[in-house]
Amino acid sequence: MNGIFRHARILCLLFVAIAADRAMTQDCTSLRGCDICSCDSLACDSAIGGCDGIGACAGGGCSCRQQDCWTRPTFTGDWLGLRSHLQESGITFRGNSTHFAFGVAGGINVPVPAPFGQGDTFKYTGRGEYDWIVDLEKFGGMPKGTLLVGLQHWYGEFANVSLRTGTFAPPVFAASLPPTADNSGVPYVTDFLFTQPLSQRLIVFAGKKNVIGTADQTQFAGGDGTNQFINQALIANPAFLLGLPYSSFTAGIVMPRKWGLSTLYVYDPQDRTEDFFRLEDLFSKGVIVGGQVTVNTNFLCKPGEHHVGGIWKHLDQTDLRFEAPAPEYPYPTAPGFPTKSDAYTIYYGFDQYLGVFPGKRPGIGPNKKPRGWGMFGRASISDGNPTPLDYFLSFGVGGDSRVGCDRGDTWGLGWFYVGTSDEFGAIPQAALGPRDGTGVELYYNVQVTPWLNITPDLQYVRPGLGRLTSGDDAFVYGVRLNARL
Repeated sequence: MNGIFRHARILCLLFVAIAADRAMTQDCTSLRGCDICSCDSLACDSAIGGCDGIGACAGGGCSCRQQDCWTRPTFTGDWLGLRSHLQESGITFRGNSTHFAFGVAGGINVPVPAPFGQGDTFKYTGRGEYDWIVDLEKFGGMPKGTLLVGLQHWYGEFANVSLRTGTFAPPVFAASLPPTADNSGVPYVTDFLFTQPLSQRLIVFAGKKNVIGTADQTQFAGGDGTNQFINQALIANPAFLLGLPYSSFTAGIVMPRKWGLSTLYVYDPQDRTEDFFRLEDLFSKGVIVGGQVTVNTNFLCKPGEHHVGGIWKHLDQTDLRFEAPAPEYPYPTAPGFPTKSDAYTIYYGFDQYLGVFPGKRPGIGPNKKPRGWGMFGRASISDGNPTPLDYFLSFGVGGDSRVGCDRGDTWGLGWFYVGTSDEFGAIPQAALGPRDGTGVELYYNVQVTPWLNITPDLQYVRPGLGRLTSGDDAFVYGVRLNARL
């Protein structure tokens, strides 16, 4: 409850700032000067001026009309000019406040220990994500270097209904991030990442980073569960994520080419979500190494991409032939049971546009992809022990909506299949009843304002932990609200 009250106080302060922002005079010349008025919160009307494309109003004697809180690109606006001033100085803020109201019909129906719970329920979870991007060149660094500082927290019901459905892949994935089940409302520094282009063909990065979006992303099924699909199986490959720390230290290189790009990286396998920057035991528990090659395509005279990659995890994980840990994220080691030190996943994914719409993509921020819709798919094979999955498949369609194309609506329909390992031992077989799982998700994302989208979502799932659900299927349903701050 304390986390909810803290967030409510923040929202109240934001509303006060909005009210003050709207109360400002409409004469940008007298207040700020036409040469510095920000197009992020002000719209320029002038016969001799207008936005010059970089956030300033060109020409003299222009008159500006203030955008209200329903038409500006972010909920909190320009902070009385402070946001624009910070951006001009090299510090850019972007944030999201995401809210999940979801229920499950079916799910777990036998006694289970915490953090699991019973199905047939409805829960609320809120999540905040706040990123600061620092242009290091403006602070004496090399050209185009950046520092990303990211904070995240959750409040309400941890994981929403994800720990009540009996599935390997959480149906409401983002509601369990960051994975700190006992610390509602506490913000954690999940990202502290330096990125530096050394040339047009080589980019290096190092620091602390959360694992979401690291690899195996597609145009129509990716992100972190706040804008597209909500089930983790349609956000990223569950076999790829199992055994990875949510936030830890990493280093790697990206090599862009005209045909696509290649990526290589290493991760410290220890989860550092609750540690800010502790380095004394770096890689003391092992190492995770991964890479991916992405090739751009133009089949049917429309854009697409295909990627193939792999990840090798050299760290102690529980040997499934003796015992299985609870399906939490990240996947923990069961104390007191034998372990295996090596695991791998090889994966493939693609997306392909089938239709392209005219016009630019609504919203803020650069996006080179055109408006349109298409299909996507993923497939992988894993070691099967200690990784609890042998293989994974997903396929679907989605993209921009013709119905709400002026607003920027999006939609998606996806299917996934989780091939569970056949190496589980007698104890986990008796306790959990692991089996192959599958599911279908349908969402429609309504862009209510430039900064607010509301997403009704419906999922059918066949849980992979059959013993906990008496072998029954389940439906997950609800609404997600996401506000760009």
